[in-house]
Amino acid sequence: MKLSVIIPIKNQTSLLLDNLQAKIIPYFDSLPNLTYDVLIVPNGSSEAEQAALESGLKSCPAQVKMLPFTKQGAKGRAVKRGIEYSDSDYVLFFDADLATDLSAFSAIYPIIQEYDAFIGDRDMKGSVQNKRPFIRRLGHFGSKVLVKLRFHLKGVDDTQCGFKCFKTKVAKLMVKHQIVDGFAFDVEFCYFLSLNGFKIKRIPVRWFNNEAASSVSFASASKQFWADLGRIKKNKNNYFLSPEEKEGLC
Repeated sequence: MKLSVIIPIKNQTSLLLDNLQAKIIPYFDSLPNLTYDVLIVPNGSSEAEQAALESGLKSCPAQVKMLPFTKQGAKGRAVKRGIEYSDSDYVLFFDADLATDLSAFSAIYPIIQEYDAFIGDRDMKGSVQNKRPFIRRLGHFGSKVLVKLRFHLKGVDDTQCGFKCFKTKVAKLMVKHQIVDGFAFDVEFCYFLSLNGFKIKRIPVRWFNNEAASSVSFASASKQFWADLGRIKKNKNNYFLSPEEKEGLC
């Protein structure tokens, strides 16, 4: 079995390079019967950060690859590019800061062939997370409730956990229907999976928020997030697979 590990990155070069050498590569090397590659997808980094990344990756093994640099900084677009590039059986994406501990994949790997998608969940029984600022906690739980009421997702509760794994065939169809590049792309993915009846498994995670490592403005991201939710809802009919697409999954 082959897995593509997709890591979008924006101005976290030192952190990513450290995590690759100390955690990511050793972890996936340790898994039996697994072939993998790591697809680094630049996501609007500065030119200085990009140069440092290109230099640092030269010391990584051949299975670590970097997709062409783009100045357009949107996480959803970066994940989409990684999925489109992948030639693996499964794709997994997570953030460069490893806010979600890699042990979450240890729960996925033994049963990976039984499901179409695995969604990390920070709030389900068995999950562990550190304390976040009050405004972050309020935004998290408020958005969870409103997304659930608006989209009636099946098999998903925490859409915004940045740790997800998919069968590549399913993921490639998913991004073919994708219209959102910003942070609401997670909701769009989950909505697509739910509408088409794919088999989803929620996975408890160890998640540790790092405010210092975040480059995201909560206020601006929230405004765009809610605007994109409206676009996703209006696009509902376009998420359903055609008979030809369903046949291609068989």
